[in-house]
Amino acid sequence: MGKTLFAIGLFDININSDVFYASVTQVLIPVLPKNSVIMMDNATFHKKQSIQQVIIDAAHMVEYLPTYSPDLNLIEHKWAQAKCKKRALGCDTDILFALNMV
Repeated sequence: MGKTLFAIGLFDININSDVFYASVTQVLIPVLPKNSVIMMDNATFHKKQSIQQVIIDAAHMVEYLPTYSPDLNLIEHKWAQAKCKKRALGCDTDILFALNMV
């Protein structure tokens, strides 16, 4: 919410619609305040009907960013910070998250 990360999951696999669905239902939705608006980029799996429906069924709204808009996608800024810290510490992503450095 705002610029604070609050529903973080680390997956050591390629993300597809099944993995994203599990993340939305098990990590994101349980911690969202009522009537939240979820902003997503245009990744194909974000637009899968089952994912949209589970968000709507939980009384939230879904909005999509314009095509290729990394400046509007705040998570891109957080990933840039994480990558910078990862390089500075010379560690892998698992260690970075374990240290709560993100």
